[in-house]
Amino acid sequence: MGRSSVFTFQYIAIDTEAGVTPEEFETFVRGEGVHLPLYPGWRWTLLRGLRGERAGQYLMLYEIESAEQRDRYVTARGEQTEPARQFWAEHPEAEAVLARWRRLGTFGELPTLFTDYRLLADNPRSTVTPGPRYRDRPGEEPVARVVGIHNLALRAGVTEEEFDRFIAENHHRIDDYPDWRFHVLKGERGNRLDQYVMMMEIASLDALDVFYPEPDIATGEAAEFAAAHRDTKQMYEEWKQLASFSGSPQIYTDYLAVAENPA
Repeated sequence: MGRSSVFTFQYIAIDTEAGVTPEEFETFVRGEGVHLPLYPGWRWTLLRGLRGERAGQYLMLYEIESAEQRDRYVTARGEQTEPARQFWAEHPEAEAVLARWRRLGTFGELPTLFTDYRLLADNPRSTVTPGPRYRDRPGEEPVARVVGIHNLALRAGVTEEEFDRFIAENHHRIDDYPDWRFHVLKGERGNRLDQYVMMMEIASLDALDVFYPEPDIATGEAAEFAAAHRDTKQMYEEWKQLASFSGSPQIYTDYLAVAENPA
């Protein structure tokens, strides 16, 4: 995925009234759901909320290689296009798996709430390398990344153009914590249209806990890192003159990856 990537968040719920448990749902998704066919240029990760607004709840994170590949299969209203309907018609074997998924919970389709975001900036110098957000295969090192989704809001009188320009001109000044990688996303369509999001991808739960073992409580390692990267700290202070930053008091959820479609 590159700088043209589009991210779609789909809010997922399991049917707890029918007795469905998180363990049952995740086992099904990892065993069967991950084998559902996927549109070309798309990937998804199932996330479970660790802490914040949606702790214990689920999110499907779709990462799509371009807006063109998204628009080929999904309209601005979240409905399937004709090529999407043709795609599913060519994969009739998927219907049984989809039916089992829908008995356990919601799937990434209407009326599920969604937001589409385009990528404004990220950090290519991060030590978090491209790769799976979740993997658990015999003989391979397990992977379960953390994805933090932190909503942002502009200050009074600040325009989108002003903030977008600031990010474009200054994001190169950011140095992430080891095994962290930031993405600044801007909402462009959907039925829960949050304006801006800071999405942090963190290599593991351990890498989160080194710096923030509790919500909004930084460790000494975080303070030491800030002291050693003064221009990053200064860039954040300039940012805060234009918009809120990640963490409280803004709404956020830190999620753990629990399943992903294989590459």
